[in-house]
Amino acid sequence: MDLYVFDNQFNLHGIIDSFKSLIWRREFYKTGSFELHLNLPEDFKESSDLLALVQKDRIIVKEDSPEEAAYIVGLKFDDKTEDTLVLTGFLIDNFLSERLIWEETSKTGTAEDVMKYFVERNAVSPELVRRKLPGLTISTNRNIEIPASETNSYGNLAEVIEGLAIKYDMGWRVLFDLANKQYIFDVFNGRDLSVNQNVNPRAIFSLEFENVLEQTYTDSNSGYKNMVLVAGQGEGAARKKVLLNNELEGFKRKEVFVDARDLSNVTDNTTLSDEEYEELLKQRGLTKLSECRSISTLEGSIILTSNLVYKVDFDLGDIVTTQNERLGVTLNTRITTVEEVYENDHRDVRVNFGSNIPTLLEKIEQRMR
Repeated sequence: MDLYVFDNQFNLHGIIDSFKSLIWRREFYKTGSFELHLNLPEDFKESSDLLALVQKDRIIVKEDSPEEAAYIVGLKFDDKTEDTLVLTGFLIDNFLSERLIWEETSKTGTAEDVMKYFVERNAVSPELVRRKLPGLTISTNRNIEIPASETNSYGNLAEVIEGLAIKYDMGWRVLFDLANKQYIFDVFNGRDLSVNQNVNPRAIFSLEFENVLEQTYTDSNSGYKNMVLVAGQGEGAARKKVLLNNELEGFKRKEVFVDARDLSNVTDNTTLSDEEYEELLKQRGLTKLSECRSISTLEGSIILTSNLVYKVDFDLGDIVTTQNERLGVTLNTRITTVEEVYENDHRDVRVNFGSNIPTLLEKIEQRMR
């Protein structure tokens, strides 16, 4: 498989036709990443030519999925072990991390509209023209009717979009459109391929069906919260507060606090009513609860020659059924992460099935160290 190397103006600089390994990690809720291992030629000129090609910020496109792209953020070489040049970086979704929510911004509508509004205001058509990300456009609406509301000031744009994606169970990405020389911000929702529906062909993964090599099951309540106290503006007893799921009691009640003092009751020179301000606080609380979910996952390596074909019968964002008869576990859940591994002209695909929200797992791993 060839790898094409572009600059961010869509100019092709070269082709990589040989590499040791490539890990290409696709994410549903957040930005993906990659790691590419290259043999550094012994010949000085060939080595210099390769280093000139794979400069930081250069964009890499895989031959087998030209609509996806990643950019280089780091290079590492250690001649004490192997003559290997290691490139690391992010999928171009991460372009959004270079922008802030420039001022207090509020939007109510569908989740798709809200996400696109924040990107439009801060990266596509910002008031301050120099903040525009060159070539970035917004995709045509898919009309995903999920009600949403968000208010944010000075947050990182990518993190805000990621938070909205987790909160409303939506996917997002930035597509590489070489033909029109543009980057397309897109919001999407996968297909329902689970056993609970009869509209689409079903996708069932299990050791018994011989379409996964092995499975790793995780079921964890570490970090799980279900009741939130949100405190907004004011001091002491006069501080505005909203409680969500306050009816829970005993061991079933798991509390978390959110300091939402940054949320103002004045927006666009308009003073919000008490009810409107409470709604803002409520939305902040719902965002926090979406980050504190219980985690239940079945991870496994897919057998690519099985009855289900990757990117045809299932793909990132699809809801599928996973089973492990030995454990008696059946999950109807979304594919949240796909890791493609290319090595020695062979491709492996590792899939994460379940509510394995990466930011949550990272927090859990940090607590357990």
